[in-house]
Amino acid sequence: MAYYVHEVPGRLRIKIPNLKRNPQLAEDLQELLNSLSGINSISVNTVIGSMIVLYDPETVSSGAILTFLSREGYIDVAKAISSEQHLEQALGAVGKAASKALIGFALDRALQGSPFAILAAFI
Repeated sequence: MAYYVHEVPGRLRIKIPNLKRNPQLAEDLQELLNSLSGINSISVNTVIGSMIVLYDPETVSSGAILTFLSREGYIDVAKAISSEQHLEQALGAVGKAASKALIGFALDRALQGSPFAILAAFI
């Protein structure tokens, strides 16, 4: 299970898969993070499993927030991916699907009308 993390100074977005459709976890996370000094606001979306934390970067760092959540057992920082890694994974999946579609199309055209045409449908 991967945790998507995006940050700019003063704003941290964390996608936590277990947060989806889990209002109790949302409440627990808000209560926990509100106990930290420097947290200005917390917004949780349980539909997509995302949390936005607005904080004072002079008081607390995003790394400290992530470490705190990890220490409390809510996230595994070893499984956290950045926005760049998330984009690379998404583009890789799109590229793989597009390649497969193009190969299937080319094989379908090349084998059209031959006894092997049915094989192209399975590729």
